[in-house]
Amino acid sequence: MTIRACQSVSHPAQARCWLAFALLAIASQANVASAANWNESINGDLSNSGLSPGSLTLDAGSNFITGSFGAPDLDYITLVVPAGFTLSAIVTGTGNLTGLSRSFIGLQSGPVMTVLPTAASAAGLLGWTHLSGADGVDLLPAIGVSKNGSTGFSGPLDAGTYTFWFNETSSDTGLRYDFDFRVTPVPVPASLPLLLCGLAVLRRLRPRQR
Repeated sequence: MTIRACQSVSHPAQARCWLAFALLAIASQANVASAANWNESINGDLSNSGLSPGSLTLDAGSNFITGSFGAPDLDYITLVVPAGFTLSAIVTGTGNLTGLSRSFIGLQSGPVMTVLPTAASAAGLLGWTHLSGADGVDLLPAIGVSKNGSTGFSGPLDAGTYTFWFNETSSDTGLRYDFDFRVTPVPVPASLPLLLCGLAVLRRLRPRQR
């Protein structure tokens, strides 16, 4: 239908219509972009300070964050979800290995983590949850549940900057975590290409000022 709409308008309005169609087609293929990954064994240890975390801009698709933790190690990283995308899932991977207690993942909006590990509540966190060593589990719904003072949220996280905090709550050391941060494009309304073509036609038909 979109192709027919572009074919039905006259030149040069047709050229603008085809350009709009091509740009939307490119945007719809953004989910095949290469992933942005961080592996501590390759890229170095993540920051132990919530006030100076490393930063990584996520790409469409799967983005793997892999590292190790354990008492007293704390890991922080700031992840940027680009405009036009959402963080739709955080899935535990096959390399996840937790200790006798439950491991912890916390999330705060913005470029730093201001909530201290010794805090009596989760006030200031957007969300958090404990996790086990099971793989293939989407943690995002559990993180979004408001508890112990956290703000909470529902559904995917919109484009923006978020700081994550990983740590193991047991006394074990040398444990591994493996997370797949999945980023998906915001759906483009099906009527948008036709709307753009219609605007191009109206612009073409508008009387020219002398």
